[in-house]
Amino acid sequence: MSRHLFKGRLCGLICKECSEPLSGATLRLYRPPQAQDVVSLAVAQPKDTLTLLDDAQINEKSTRLLGEAVLDADGRFEIALDDKGRYDGGPFEIDVHCGTVPRQKPPRVPPKSRQFTLTTLQPQWRERDDHLIAAWDYCIPFRWWCWFRGLFGAWTICGTVTVCGKQIPVSGATVSAFDADWLADDALGSAITDGSGHFRIDYSAADFKRTPFSPFINIEWTGGPDLYFRIESAGTTLLAETQARARQPDRENVGPCFCVSLCVDVEQQPPFDNPLFTHVGDFHIYGDISGASGLTNSAVLGHGGPGYGFFGATKLRGYCPKQIGGTPSRYRFLYEDLANPGLLPITGGLVYPVLVGARLILWDTFGTGLAWTFQSIYIQGAGATPDPTPTPALPPGTPWGTPPPHVVVPDADGWIAVDQNGLDDGFYGPLIRLDTTAVQAALDAPGNGAGNAVTAPKNGVDLRIVYEAAPVGGAVAFTNALDRIHINNWGEVNLLDLQEFAGGGTPCSKITNAINIQYTVDHELTASWSIGISSAAAFPPPPPLPSGNAPRGGQGTHFVNVGAWPNCAYKVVLGTVRRLTDGENDDSGRTVERIFCK
Repeated sequence: MSRHLFKGRLCGLICKECSEPLSGATLRLYRPPQAQDVVSLAVAQPKDTLTLLDDAQINEKSTRLLGEAVLDADGRFEIALDDKGRYDGGPFEIDVHCGTVPRQKPPRVPPKSRQFTLTTLQPQWRERDDHLIAAWDYCIPFRWWCWFRGLFGAWTICGTVTVCGKQIPVSGATVSAFDADWLADDALGSAITDGSGHFRIDYSAADFKRTPFSPFINIEWTGGPDLYFRIESAGTTLLAETQARARQPDRENVGPCFCVSLCVDVEQQPPFDNPLFTHVGDFHIYGDISGASGLTNSAVLGHGGPGYGFFGATKLRGYCPKQIGGTPSRYRFLYEDLANPGLLPITGGLVYPVLVGARLILWDTFGTGLAWTFQSIYIQGAGATPDPTPTPALPPGTPWGTPPPHVVVPDADGWIAVDQNGLDDGFYGPLIRLDTTAVQAALDAPGNGAGNAVTAPKNGVDLRIVYEAAPVGGAVAFTNALDRIHINNWGEVNLLDLQEFAGGGTPCSKITNAINIQYTVDHELTASWSIGISSAAAFPPPPPLPSGNAPRGGQGTHFVNVGAWPNCAYKVVLGTVRRLTDGENDDSGRTVERIFCK
């Protein structure tokens, strides 16, 4: 075997109902020290072996390092361990090194990086092709993980909002958290509930320890804040707790992680006039896309399916009315790479042309005089010229032809003004089209020769997409978001060759007895792949040829006896399909072929 491949996912519990991937952390594998009771540690539960390390302990372990990897946005990792004298398949220590923790608010002073030992693990290796593979998924208990987050000054609140007594989730409501302080209440932050009524507020220790005299005097006599909440929706207050609620035992002096269930007595009216971001293509942003993986949950209207990612130009659909509070409205979309936090407007080269509506203008289409005529409204990005009012080149009475489209170009901050002359009450349907290849380029992933494993497999990126609407010139009045969508524009590795061609052979070189088909298929989201052989001649069907539908595909060399086949030309074809959709159209696949003569 050429190497061992250790893969899996790590997360940390905020509480029993709330977890987060350890994105950005570094997973390190070490050879155990010779004097250690490896057997006892390997059978112990990780919760019993968690240990924070100091600098001296980290340095001491450095000579025993077997491999390391940075966890991706979903907390996943892959570490290849070579077997050339360094690793023999035995147990190893698993450490986690963090320079920060997920979704931490940037502190004034960068925190000290820290490392802890999770456990000693004896992987259960399984053979696959020329690899031994072991998988390990683990979620760190909330008592440890929350304490560890506290070392970085990172505090968080996870919660839900429902209608009291009915457990109906309240979505799109703004939840604000406050610390009841003896000088002045501290506003810790706010968040908007998603489609299932969930919200998360991240804040720092400095947010509740500060006073009007900070940073010279910071006061918090007890360890944590005393919490109370306010909930608002569409300008209406649904819940307004007081300081007295914060002084009750379940809210007083809370720790770095706090989970809460809130309810409101007021039934929410359907937000008929509220701007909303609802779909990516045909996929509902809450019900059809997994918040944990960013992949689709199932097929919609015959495309996509369980575990599909997104690629290409995706339509972001929803609604924005013509006016908000009596003022013409505007909207925009922003995106954030979850591995590199920071919201950026979707504008310029990120915008792919899309039809968003129509309006009526006076136009002489056929040369019979001016008449009210439909004019298409397009949102376009870089290189487009705004065209608010088209000017015909010919005088009335001559045919002007179809009116050119009304082109709207988002400004530098991504804002799009809703056309006040458009049909209906605003834009409904596609609001913008995000060209995801401007975030992750559409490139062919590098291979390592047909028949060989891919040494540098490529993965997609996880994005967060935020929708905002506001009156023109005013502050944001409505917002909602898709917290995770997985984008992958990498082309699959689909390599095919015949070993018989390696020594200078060509398709015209005659093969007499056998062929050795060399193949490599790799993609993070492989839907299916298969090898086939065809010819104009009738030939005995070969034994089953390689195929599969597992992620990452497969590779190898497949022997086929062709001694009894008639003399003719034959075609070997490798077909691959990725598990990707743009929301309306799925990946159609690619083929590569080799011809040989018998």
